[in-house]
Amino acid sequence: MTEKTKLTALDWIKGGFRSLASDGPQGLKAEVLARKLKVSKGSFYWHFKDVAALKTAMLDHWEELATQQIIAQVDAGSPDPKQRLYDLIEIAASEVSEEYGANGVSNALRNWAQFDELARAYTTKIDRRRLEYVESLFSQVPQTRKHAKINAQILYATLIGAEQLDQADTKACLAQTLDIMMGSERPIPA
Repeated sequence: MTEKTKLTALDWIKGGFRSLASDGPQGLKAEVLARKLKVSKGSFYWHFKDVAALKTAMLDHWEELATQQIIAQVDAGSPDPKQRLYDLIEIAASEVSEEYGANGVSNALRNWAQFDELARAYTTKIDRRRLEYVESLFSQVPQTRKHAKINAQILYATLIGAEQLDQADTKACLAQTLDIMMGSERPIPA
């Protein structure tokens, strides 16, 4: 990007995620981001009062993009809750766009939450929302209803663990886990 390029707040947010994924929380500084985006710090302050405002915007965006939009997408699909669980795996374990720091961003966000109170609060809230949603899907499937809460925890922990291990095929790992929980192979879409 050149100095004449007009960056939006979203450009800074995406740059923040890329920097977080590559450099960790210390990469979330106006000067560092401006240098990476090849613009002046003035552009940063045009959109954000300070770095704390950027961090809040990043976390709000993450919550919307990686939780609310995924839930909406899954809910807009199949009416069958069992199929929605498989659809959720397909979407949640998809490759993260390079513009958001690629697949390393999830680990970077969790790492950030270990050292930052705001990131920890968001991560806790997002994890809670995601677990509630997965539990609600399991509670609608007859063979998993009785253990919906623990099944949700196992499936979500498998996702997080596969991300931490940089599992080559997270989708396959999650699908196999879900197959075991369902006691069968995945449903054939209508």
